Amino acid sequence: MSIEEYYPLIADLITLKRFRGEIEKRKESYEFLLDDDAIAFLIVDEMGRNPGNKTKISELCDGINATVEANVEKVGNMEKRGNHRILKVSIVDETGKCQFILWNDEIDKILENIKIGKKIKIINGYVRDNRYGLQISLGKWGMVVTQ
Repeated sequence: MSIEEYYPLIADLITLKRFRGEIEKRKESYEFLLDDDAIAFLIVDEMGRNPGNKTKISELCDGINATVEANVEKVGNMEKRGNHRILKVSIVDETGKCQFILWNDEIDKILENIKIGKKIKIINGYVRDNRYGLQISLGKWGMVVTQ
């Protein structure tokens, strides 16, 4: 899809001028790795108008990237693993629950917005299955939006 196809999905929320301005601003923050259409898709997705499918927790499987909307059920205590900090957040939707894992700087950027009962959207999260069960993390290209 192109900018012209994405904009009508959010036209009631933002002006076209502001939409295009946000795309230009984000190009720099993404170090020009994403084109206008990809950034437009991210903006539409953040505004909850993603035309693509979201994955339910029960559909997650090891090794995929997924977009998940869920409620925060529990926020664990921060742990230290060597030089790294880790925070486990239990998330739940109508189909199941899993852990959302935050690492290092992600904790500082996101923690104040992660509250029990609050809805979050993990965009392009990386899923892995290990001895603790299914876990989703942001990885290199993921982001989280609190709603």
